[in-house]
Amino acid sequence: MEGPTPSPRKDAWEPDISHLLRQNAAMYDEASDFQHHRSEINAVLAVLQGIGMPLRSDMVVLDLGAGQGMHAGLLSNVVGKVYCADIIDYSSLYNGEFLKLLKEKHERHGYAFPLAKIAFHQADAMSLHFRDAFFDAVISINSFEHIPDPRKALWETIRTTRPGGLIFISTDPIWTADTGSHFFHRVTEPWGHLVYSDDEFIARMKLSGAPESEIGEFKSAMNRWRAASYRTAFDDVVQRGLVKVAHQDSWSGVVDEVHRRSENLKRLKERGFSEEELLIRGLRWVLVKR
Repeated sequence: MEGPTPSPRKDAWEPDISHLLRQNAAMYDEASDFQHHRSEINAVLAVLQGIGMPLRSDMVVLDLGAGQGMHAGLLSNVVGKVYCADIIDYSSLYNGEFLKLLKEKHERHGYAFPLAKIAFHQADAMSLHFRDAFFDAVISINSFEHIPDPRKALWETIRTTRPGGLIFISTDPIWTADTGSHFFHRVTEPWGHLVYSDDEFIARMKLSGAPESEIGEFKSAMNRWRAASYRTAFDDVVQRGLVKVAHQDSWSGVVDEVHRRSENLKRLKERGFSEEELLIRGLRWVLVKR
């Protein structure tokens, strides 16, 4: 299948996650975290059920951008096998006890975590090591905004999905959303990342106590794509006849209604952004491989 040339592994984003571990220790709320991930999986299941394409117990599924496996654990209660792919090798964390701790976390909340049905792989979404047509479904929840070139990742999901298989991709928040920087906890000005230069935004991050690892992530961990770029990429693979669209939607809003009165919103509209674009938070597609 012709498409974008895969990026070599040396170009992949490989962040320092030490600060994430410190944050987890200092402020982690397990119940809230579990509820959040469960709501995201429930949304996936509801969309697929609603279009008559439910996940089945015999499916082999790729969780692309799997993070620390919370989605995968919940999916494993529905499908036959889940492969977790992420640029970070999470499975090596916590002195080799990552899987044990993740299993215990699920069981505390009433869910099985069948180790035989879950496999973790360190992988670049833009150049996956899985063979063609390997998966019955690929699911990626809020990861595409972090991938340097989502077009290459989209082509890879298509390549590794069997004909007739499904691809579910959602991304939230995108770069142009009020919290699209993903560092709103450091710079609490809505759309500040669009108003300030990178140097100005980083200076504000440092004033709020951001470590160098977070500064590095701000520079490289978001691809800064706007909604139109995503739509163009997805329209391209549809027009090429590689997939058909089974479902597509988007949603708009702000994390706090006071943001709608932000001076930054006014400034950006003066710079040529439309209010409609600045309020888009997320995009979602369900594709079927032809």
